[in-house]
Amino acid sequence: MGALALQRRPPTLGVSDLDGILARLAAHGIDHEPVETYRNGVRHVVVLDPDGNSLSLAEGPTR
Repeated sequence: MGALALQRRPPTLGVSDLDGILARLAAHGIDHEPVETYRNGVRHVVVLDPDGNSLSLAEGPTR
């Protein structure tokens, strides 16, 4: 396996109400990295669980 095969990205789930989800996760002690907003309006964040696992959440632009 090459070096690229070892780099893994967390799975990304498409969500609505990203802010609400992050608030509920924070209430349970689950942290996240800073929310990024891309030029196309998509908001993206990586969530970290207490065991160090991560997953990404992405919310489409509001219309």
